Amino acid sequence: MTFLELFPVQVISKDTNVMLVALGGKCMAGIANGLRKKFTPYAVSTVQCVLEKFKEKKQMVVVALRECIDAAFPCITLDSVLEDIVAALENKNPSIKAETASFLARCFAKSSMSTLPKKLLKSFCTSLIKTVADTAPEVRDASFLALGTAMKVVSEKHIMPFLVDVDNLKMQKIKEACDTVVLLNMKGEPRAGQTASKPTNNEPKPVQRPATAAPSAAKAPGSRPSTAPSGKSKSGGPPRKAPAKGKGAKKGPAGANKEEVTEPLLSDEAVDEKAEALFTADILKQLSSSNWKERLEGTQKMIDIVKGKSKEELKTQVVVRTLAKKPGIKDNNFQVLKLKIDLLAYLGKNTVFTKVSAGFVLSDLVDKVGDVKNGSGVQEALSCIAESCSLEFVGKEVITMAFEQKNPKNQSEAINWLTNAIKEFGLKVNVKLLIENIKKSFAHTNPAVRSAGISLCGVIYMYMGQNFRVMFDSEKPALLKELDAEIEKVKGEKPPAPTRGLASGGGDADDDEDEVDADDKDDDKIDDSLPRTDISEMITQDLVNEMADKNWKIRKAALEKLETILKESPFVAPNLGLLPEALKLRLNDNNKILIATTLGICSSLGTKLGPHCKAHIRIIGPALIGCFGDSKPNLRASAVSALNVWMENCNLVPLVEQETLSDALKLENPNLRQELLGWLSEKLPSHKPLPSEFKLCIPHLLTCLEDRNGDVRKKAQEAVVPFMIHTGYESVFRACSKLKPASKDQIMAIIEKAKANLPAKPAKTKKGASAKAAAAPVSMDDMDDEPKAAPSRPLSTASSEGGAEGKTETKTRTVRGKAKAAPAPSKKKKTEEDTSPPMNLTVPKERRFKDEKSLKILKWNFLQLTGEYVEQLTLQMEKNFSKGMMDMMFNVDFKQHIKAIEILIKSLETLPDETVGNLDLILKWFTVRFLDTNPSMLNKALEYLRLVLSMLVEMDYSLHEYEASSFIPYLIIKVGDAKDNVRKDVRGIIKILYKLYPVSKMFTFLMDGIKSKNAKQRMECIEELGNLIEAYGISVCQPSPNVAVKNIAGQIGDRDNGVRNAALNAAVQAYMDVGENQFYKLTGNLNDKDQSLLDERIKRSLKNKPAPKAKEEERPKTAAPAQPQRSASQSQIQRPATALPKSASSSSMKKTYLTTFEFEKTEMEMPKLNQFDLDELFKPVEMPKINRARDPSPMTRVSPADASATIGVVIAQITSTDILTCIQALAQIDELLKDEERAHLLGGHVDQLMLHISMQFRMTLSTHMNNDDVPKEEVVRLYRCLLGTLLALTQNPFLATKTSKDILKDLFNSLITILLDQRLSLLHDGPQVVRSVNVMIVKIMEKSDYTNSLCALIKSLQECVSSEACSPKFLELIMKCIWKMIKMVPEIINDLAVDRILLETHLFLRNFPTSTWKNRTSDLPLRTIKTVIHTLAMLKGSKILGQLNLIDASENSEVKMFLQKSLKKDPNSRNEMNGSSDDTDSVKSHQKPKKLNKSTHDMLAEIFKKIGSKENTIEGLNNLYDFKKKHPEADLDPFLKMSSQYFQNYIERGLKNIEREREGRAPSQSEPTGYGMTERMTKPTPAPTSAEELDINFYMNKLRTIRANCGLENADPSKQENMSKKEDMPEKVEKENREMEEEICVKPVLSSSENRDNNQTASSGSKSTDVSELKMRLERIKRLAKS
Repeated sequence: MTFLELFPVQVISKDTNVMLVALGGKCMAGIANGLRKKFTPYAVSTVQCVLEKFKEKKQMVVVALRECIDAAFPCITLDSVLEDIVAALENKNPSIKAETASFLARCFAKSSMSTLPKKLLKSFCTSLIKTVADTAPEVRDASFLALGTAMKVVSEKHIMPFLVDVDNLKMQKIKEACDTVVLLNMKGEPRAGQTASKPTNNEPKPVQRPATAAPSAAKAPGSRPSTAPSGKSKSGGPPRKAPAKGKGAKKGPAGANKEEVTEPLLSDEAVDEKAEALFTADILKQLSSSNWKERLEGTQKMIDIVKGKSKEELKTQVVVRTLAKKPGIKDNNFQVLKLKIDLLAYLGKNTVFTKVSAGFVLSDLVDKVGDVKNGSGVQEALSCIAESCSLEFVGKEVITMAFEQKNPKNQSEAINWLTNAIKEFGLKVNVKLLIENIKKSFAHTNPAVRSAGISLCGVIYMYMGQNFRVMFDSEKPALLKELDAEIEKVKGEKPPAPTRGLASGGGDADDDEDEVDADDKDDDKIDDSLPRTDISEMITQDLVNEMADKNWKIRKAALEKLETILKESPFVAPNLGLLPEALKLRLNDNNKILIATTLGICSSLGTKLGPHCKAHIRIIGPALIGCFGDSKPNLRASAVSALNVWMENCNLVPLVEQETLSDALKLENPNLRQELLGWLSEKLPSHKPLPSEFKLCIPHLLTCLEDRNGDVRKKAQEAVVPFMIHTGYESVFRACSKLKPASKDQIMAIIEKAKANLPAKPAKTKKGASAKAAAAPVSMDDMDDEPKAAPSRPLSTASSEGGAEGKTETKTRTVRGKAKAAPAPSKKKKTEEDTSPPMNLTVPKERRFKDEKSLKILKWNFLQLTGEYVEQLTLQMEKNFSKGMMDMMFNVDFKQHIKAIEILIKSLETLPDETVGNLDLILKWFTVRFLDTNPSMLNKALEYLRLVLSMLVEMDYSLHEYEASSFIPYLIIKVGDAKDNVRKDVRGIIKILYKLYPVSKMFTFLMDGIKSKNAKQRMECIEELGNLIEAYGISVCQPSPNVAVKNIAGQIGDRDNGVRNAALNAAVQAYMDVGENQFYKLTGNLNDKDQSLLDERIKRSLKNKPAPKAKEEERPKTAAPAQPQRSASQSQIQRPATALPKSASSSSMKKTYLTTFEFEKTEMEMPKLNQFDLDELFKPVEMPKINRARDPSPMTRVSPADASATIGVVIAQITSTDILTCIQALAQIDELLKDEERAHLLGGHVDQLMLHISMQFRMTLSTHMNNDDVPKEEVVRLYRCLLGTLLALTQNPFLATKTSKDILKDLFNSLITILLDQRLSLLHDGPQVVRSVNVMIVKIMEKSDYTNSLCALIKSLQECVSSEACSPKFLELIMKCIWKMIKMVPEIINDLAVDRILLETHLFLRNFPTSTWKNRTSDLPLRTIKTVIHTLAMLKGSKILGQLNLIDASENSEVKMFLQKSLKKDPNSRNEMNGSSDDTDSVKSHQKPKKLNKSTHDMLAEIFKKIGSKENTIEGLNNLYDFKKKHPEADLDPFLKMSSQYFQNYIERGLKNIEREREGRAPSQSEPTGYGMTERMTKPTPAPTSAEELDINFYMNKLRTIRANCGLENADPSKQENMSKKEDMPEKVEKENREMEEEICVKPVLSSSENRDNNQTASSGSKSTDVSELKMRLERIKRLAKS
């Protein structure tokens, strides 16, 4: 180190050889870059040496010194070299000053608001303000760059208080530098969203009106292109400031910051040429025809062409100028004129409409604005043009042109348009330019023009207030009376929020404070539009001298002159010259009369300055506060009044920053303290957050609490709460600890009392700035605090010389385990004890989630922990954790970590809300601690995690996605720890996590865990995967069972014995769940050794498989119970949009029901025949009156004339928020639907009914499901009633087909959203509702208009693809619905309107062309649309090409291309196109060669109908067996594909058993032979489906079930048929029982418990009576009864 200390530094500082100095600088730069933070002890001395050596003139030496000082910068803080830099800036040598300023600019570029606090900024700005006036140009330029960089870092708002003395010219240069600078990170790379740009590149080129604009052809050959932006305006003024980007780009209400688009002025020849290319010659000829019909036709064709072009393809100027050609907008025919005006409105709204194009039509539009028929269209066209060209431009041109005419109608309508436009756009016009025309309207002879002008004044008054009224004081009294009457109408009203305007300039949503600043700037802009008088020239030096004269009479005369000047100037410009300093002196005058006069002048001056008070409050404000201490009450009241006027236009921040308030309270003046504390008590509660300097007032406030004056003590007590709102309780508490013991107890009592009155959760304002301050105990800006010396934390190394630099460096080195930390002493050692709470809720975690989602911070996802992540976590935790807690949590000593964890454990009881609010930060901190190796700390950490997660389970909490993803992967890493106790604890924590986070997502994290190189981790993860498969079935596997099982089976060949055993056990669990055939499809190909091991383990497991009941009891305890219903008030609850596929929760619910059935089934016995009275059994049954699920309220009898209105009223009640009202309305609709004659009354209300049902579905999902006060049984009841009404409606063929496309789309979206609602499956009877919804979707597609259904689904698919918020599962279900419709297309092709379907596919492909799908992760939606087109082409043949009539420009449509491609691939279609085949042959050519004929198809359909029936299933299976024997070539796939896999397996098992019976073999005991067995298993279902509830024959169905179980139904087919006819079972129940097995999206899970049910049923089969014996006994009993 001696070498580093002595040699290189000495060479640089003392050597006279410039070559050696340059070489020494390079050596030091290399050493600094190599040592990084270890160079910290030498960094400060290096900077000092280099700053002195910058006097060298050789460029080679200067470059080397720059490299050296830049390399040393990461190891220092700006605070540590502040004095050296200030001294260098004051050096006489211009080279030193220039290079120092340049170095400072480079430092600022790598700084942030937190590392550049206001104290440092103030010091640097003070020195740089002096150097910007230096005689050397290089010094000035470097200083401008430094100040511009600082402005870019901290924003213009925070630096402007230090640049008050900078004149306008210098300020312009600073802002130009700010626009050009690019901020860097510590690596020297541009920050995200930063690009090097010059302000001139962002300048829009001013566009002159077409009458004066020079054509582009007239430019010199070497001139810049016409589209290039210009650096200066035409008037020669300074270049405009480029619009801010990134964070600086404020989102105004109308997007006023958007850069103006320009275009060159085309010559007439170029316009004609481009018009001929865009439009045909015939259209152009028609446009200029003298026949209005031809002009009308030509204009319509022109509109069609324009609307068919994209925004990029269309040259707006060409269209506008073509349209404006004679007769143009002056067309005499109102129909032609209307089309032209509508086209202009379309162009203004949908194309790039520049001021050049506007100049060609505005004059003509103003001529027609008063037109009786088309005036409203003209006004809309003007508004659309204003959206593209700005209201300021269009408004000015329209009003100017209107008053150049003599038509009063046009003038009044133009003013009326501007009045409405201001309401829509906001006050985006120059009021100065409007005033002249407004005064012209006042003097107009036409009353309509005068009235319009007065109305315009009323609207502008809403935005500007009384300042606007002052401009018309010189008008006639009669006119002023009318104006005041208009103003009285709008007085007190807030201006409406803008609804139109230029689109926002883009960028992410800025922070709340920036948005407030944007609003302030908008207000300033409005006030700047007022005509202001510059009085600086009137404030002469003589007048100032007179104001300071020793003679009070001369001073008084001078003040009177000043009053006269102000009276003559209604509004004053911000440049006041020497006046502020002169007024400050007079406010301290010995003469009380002069002080009163001066206070009146200050009050008047504040009103006239308006928002420009900000520039002078630092001078006037302290003097006004000084007057608070005057002995005269009237003077104190005047001073308070004057200061209030100034505060209306500015805030307290400047006074706080210069410590005016603390200095005033420091004075022992009771009057001053009393008035100031009372005034602050009024201002502070509603004030925005104040800088950290406000804390300096706390000691003086505590002193005032002990003041001898009673009034002061009273005001001080009232001010405690307002002060604590801004400083927080902690700051006041710490200040109290320094008080004397005698007074401490008394003041602490006052403080504690005030703490109880603190607003805990204040109402947030619109922008949230003030709420942010009030909600937090301490809410200062990040930049308000000095860089604090970092405590001993990982990755935060610093030296005693350099101070702490933990917040400025960006570390890239990898850290493992414990991170080495060097001591971090501070210049200010704080010995006070930290007694504040360990954590608070200053920053809510929702804001952190939002920042992480918008990529403003790093995602907590790393393979190796780097300094960047620890640095980010430290910055986030500092805002919500106390300093003492932070010191312990980020200390190098593990004992401090244990202490921190113990405090966190205590906080579980004392601060539960704070623990939940900071849960994401706590979990991230523990992931860092997982890298430590100390066993004591690790055990303590796992203990806390177990406790906190258990607490969350009791609170019914659900982990947020970001909380889980930042913690669970690193917890899984610890499951592979070498210590058994650690692995055991981690396993226990994982079990708890199953209750807090969806199991299917946990499965994904565990799957990632088996990729580790740690054998223990792989083994533990695979064991957990096996437990999950056993508990929840194969459906829990993510991303799919195929991938999951294949990966697990791949671990069978692992070298570690534990991993092999775990993989074999998990594979066996999958085998038990899916069966042999499906299992080996999932595993894929295994090598012989692994396959033999797996087969052996499966055989052993099957051999040792216990009885089902025992297995249920011995099931591993790893299976988590069904997740409890979450509280609807939790913000973290999973919403349907993010719901996972049916997996863990639904599977577990299904298994719960199966287990219940199994338990109740063991007590069932066959009925004893001697207990039945057969005579009573065969008598006609009188239906009992049953209580419905809802009480029908019969519709009031009305006359036919009022029936329609009454139905509308009833339907409107369906969307009621009251569940009972909705159910009663549905009951009335059901009563109407049951009567076939009256049901036709609903013919005109089907869309209305469907829409209200869909709205109630969404309301139930979003409102009732989230409301804890609404019983969930009522919610399920409401779902059933809605589904019942839908079912009844779809059963009516007349009504079902009347639903329109848009209503069907809305209904499909609502039903599919219900399917995805994971909360519904957790409710009692919830899974049955899900199944009913599933069936309902199928029925709607089958019963409604097929064309409307398919078009609605395609439209929904298009909206899903275009929406980023659409969940993948929702998109998948929409596609599955379309796939089902595709399967139906061959049967319904004659009922489809093919042209409408092709139009919908065209719209999809137009919005999402094939070329755009290359960058998407999946092109399945595109392939779905192609399948629709291909299917239609195959069925319709070449004739489909004639059904493209609804598609505009079908030749360019991708639909036609796909149709032609599909037809070319089909030989029959090619022949058909050649005329060799007809439509029928074409369709048949695509059908299978062995397609069943109609009679055979109907026979097979009847057989499957019987199989689907619970009573006739055995007969149906026998008929199907006979049919297959008779028709072995028949294809049954179309019938089987329409059913679920479970139903297909059931049919296959039934056919095998029939084959065994007929061959004389016993049927398989392991397989159920019919629905009889299944019905007994599922008999104890607690509630019937919604369809069964609605059916009055519900009990008859149950009776049939009992008869079928006894063998009575199938004994005699003829009797069975007669009974079926006698009981007249509705067809809808029979269909629903069969269709409940159909599925679109929610596939039934055939779990292991089902196998146990089957086995148990088989084992109990020996106890049941043989059905054949029962038949014989029944026959004997019947014969005896007849005899």
